Amino acid sequence: MQSAKVGQSQLQIPILNQVMEIEEYEKMYNLEDSHWWFVGKRRIAKNLIEEFVPLDQGEAVLDVGCGTGATMCFLDHYGRVYGIDISETALCFCQERSLARLSRASALRLPFADSSFSLVTIFDVLYHEEVVDDLTALREFHRVCKEGGSVLISEPAFNFLWSYHDIAYHGRQRYVASELESKLEKVGFQVVKLSYSNALLFPLIFALRMWRRFSRPSPEDHSDVTPVNPYLNKALLAVYKLEASLVCKTRLPVGSSVVCVARKPFEIPNPQSPILNSRSGGG
Repeated sequence: MQSAKVGQSQLQIPILNQVMEIEEYEKMYNLEDSHWWFVGKRRIAKNLIEEFVPLDQGEAVLDVGCGTGATMCFLDHYGRVYGIDISETALCFCQERSLARLSRASALRLPFADSSFSLVTIFDVLYHEEVVDDLTALREFHRVCKEGGSVLISEPAFNFLWSYHDIAYHGRQRYVASELESKLEKVGFQVVKLSYSNALLFPLIFALRMWRRFSRPSPEDHSDVTPVNPYLNKALLAVYKLEASLVCKTRLPVGSSVVCVARKPFEIPNPQSPILNSRSGGG
């Protein structure tokens, strides 16, 4: 499998507002190994992979929108991990983690052959304004996914939670579960698990977003990714770990994110195929 080198691409990539501010990537790189938000999302991903994704050790895995690389490091336990991101800055941070198999590319046009990956992960990517057509991106995920392979998606949920965090991350829209499910099925995936996440903390998140929205004359263009008191960080992570076990067992009705595992079905052979008829015919 071929992967473009960092800083190179086989296509012209439109850069909108420099994708995300360099400051946001720096904060992400410094915090995503320990911050409850990032660690908790990976814990949910771990449980979903081990429960719903049939994956043998050493199979090819693609992380779309790999950011500064912590998710790629996590996925390394499950196979040969490839990462793509539209931002050269993000990929440079990945190199700081000694990650290889990196490509600068758009989710709208993946630089890989058909049926290359057993698992494709997409965390907070579809909602970016750079992904101008999420159906096109989903078709690309379907194309590079093997038959019987899976996609694992986590996206921000509910437009009424829109805040300056989404502005800083160049968000385009937030999703509801039914919309994500419908679009996945439209491009040919079968949804095997769908739920909201961060449900236990949802009342707190909702209250904070509403307070910030109405207490400031205009939103500040920075994200929620900030250092947290170590004791508070530990407490919030404990809540997220509890929820990680619940997501696999039930469909949580609300949350600040929507998570989904979907599978690319095996093609059913056409009984009218000349090849099949020649094999089954007598004579």
